[in-house]
Amino acid sequence: MKENNRKEVFIVGKRPVLEALRAQYPMRLVVFDRGKSHDAVMKNIFKLAKKQGVQILYRDESWFRRRFHQLNPQGVVGVGEKFSYASLEDLKIKKNSIILVLDRIQDPQNLGAIIRSAECAGVSGIIIPDKNAVGVTETVMSVSSGAVFHVKIVKIANLSQAVEYLKSRNVWVAGTVPNAETPYYEVDYKNVPFAVIIGNEGEGIREGLLKKCDYVVTIPMRGRVNSLNASVAAGIMVFRILEEKRKNGEY
Repeated sequence: MKENNRKEVFIVGKRPVLEALRAQYPMRLVVFDRGKSHDAVMKNIFKLAKKQGVQILYRDESWFRRRFHQLNPQGVVGVGEKFSYASLEDLKIKKNSIILVLDRIQDPQNLGAIIRSAECAGVSGIIIPDKNAVGVTETVMSVSSGAVFHVKIVKIANLSQAVEYLKSRNVWVAGTVPNAETPYYEVDYKNVPFAVIIGNEGEGIREGLLKKCDYVVTIPMRGRVNSLNASVAAGIMVFRILEEKRKNGEY
């Protein structure tokens, strides 16, 4: 799926702009709505932008409405460098590491929500393919509430090779499918790094990736709808692993 080819991106909304500044993401400009009063978050944005030497401009509400009507700018927009992806070698794999592997997630809303949950759970890195999947777009930045600036995201041509790389570094791998026999809560996630594969919204995980999994698990459900949104499934999995590792004293 195509991402824009501009050298810069708009970082839209209070929390995404604040988190970009906190992460010292390369930004050259912050634009405020001159008609908006500054709450605590806006004041923090202004303070950090000034401290980091980021240029500050003011525009009318009509400018924000005209240019960013599909997102929610909340009175502030940042202009920063195009998102820079990490490499597999950038992932610092430890005994307590949690890694997400996303197989062809195509909805930017889903990807943004997954990144937000993953960062909250302390995920070490997120691996995505460079084809047939959405990358880190302006929408993803906004939906993630700026979490994209605090977690390593790797874009790679071959997910199977990425999984092999993880396994060579003693990472155990769990894939999620609706019809698996093993419930996700029956796996022991303690004392080893774990990667979780989340599949495409409609087709799930490709067969070749499933064959590389140490565990294939399901999230049991009781409702009439027998599938979960990819971002919800990812959240359930990473917080289950986090829970076990915390109880085990790994953090």
